[in-house]
Amino acid sequence: MKRSTDRILTTHAGSLPRPDDLTRMMWDLIDEKPVDRAKLGARIKEAVAEVVRKQREAGIDIVSDGEMSKIGFSNYVMQRYSGFAHRAQFMATDLADFPGIVQKIFDNEGGRHLVMPNVEGPIALKDPAAVQNDIANLKAALGGRSSDEAFIPAVTPGQMRFNFPNKYYPSDEAYLEAAGEALRVEYTAIIAAGFNLQLDSPDLCMRGHAFSDGKGTVDLKKWVPMAVAALNHATRGLPPEKIRLHLCWGNYPGPHHHDVELKEIIDPALKTTAGFVYFEAANPRHEHEWEVWEQVRIPAGKAIIPGVIDTLTNHVEHPRLVAQRLERFARIAGRENVIGGTDCGFGTFVGWSGVDPQVAWLKLQSLAEGARIASEKLWG
Repeated sequence: MKRSTDRILTTHAGSLPRPDDLTRMMWDLIDEKPVDRAKLGARIKEAVAEVVRKQREAGIDIVSDGEMSKIGFSNYVMQRYSGFAHRAQFMATDLADFPGIVQKIFDNEGGRHLVMPNVEGPIALKDPAAVQNDIANLKAALGGRSSDEAFIPAVTPGQMRFNFPNKYYPSDEAYLEAAGEALRVEYTAIIAAGFNLQLDSPDLCMRGHAFSDGKGTVDLKKWVPMAVAALNHATRGLPPEKIRLHLCWGNYPGPHHHDVELKEIIDPALKTTAGFVYFEAANPRHEHEWEVWEQVRIPAGKAIIPGVIDTLTNHVEHPRLVAQRLERFARIAGRENVIGGTDCGFGTFVGWSGVDPQVAWLKLQSLAEGARIASEKLWG
């Protein structure tokens, strides 16, 4: 993926608002209602073209397909892989004492369509055409521009284990190995097509305060190294410069007062294959953690993508604030090693977001303008 060699580049975390009609079709899929697959495929292709155009107009340098084809950033696997059945229940300790907040977050049509299944059989690829369709749609939307100016997100083995409880494998290690081997096909195809691969791994941050298997939280000191090892095995031999690791504490508007601190997990996270480490740095729970990067030695060859736009509030960040955040990280890591991003996605699950779709595009414009202001100062 490109570096910020002569100006601060911009990107985002992958998911973007889906058109209303596409959202409704996706909900019908989840509800197992009849859906015209040819019509759905055509609408997805159109939506990818629309969303790429809008990213370019907003000033985003490294774009995505907006995850238009997916019902969610992680639960899309139930569409593409076997082994999934029934329904799990997501829990977060920061929400446990606030039932009113939980109702506000999830008691809506998008929340009611947020399905997290169990793993009750062997994880195996059942729809190899799906990732190839994503690749073809994004290539068409780029209109001849380099695939290196775009990325496609995919879930990690650790995130699968976190979101989708194990009801089949004898151990977490066996689950992670199977998930990694299945997902490797997707990883390899994305990179082989020239795109950059984003690995979404909120589990590295979230398993200390959230769970979906009814067993409670886990010790991150044990979980994170194990999940990182599984991820590195799944990405073995793939070029680090084409991989970005996305860390996230959960893209929901809760209090987040139980979030683990970045300093507690950053060392093992920096040991992943990924050449770019992407993290939240805009929201009020984690913005202060820019200080962590003053103490951490960033390994040679790696770069950072700080989130400088909050994805859980409709406040539109002033471009000058965005510039200040980017300049701060540039002073720490070197301007060429910083790309501006958003904390998380604007359409994490289909029809479910903390930000109004129109506001999301204003936020991306502010990101691009802030990067321009920062670049003028950093390059003169």
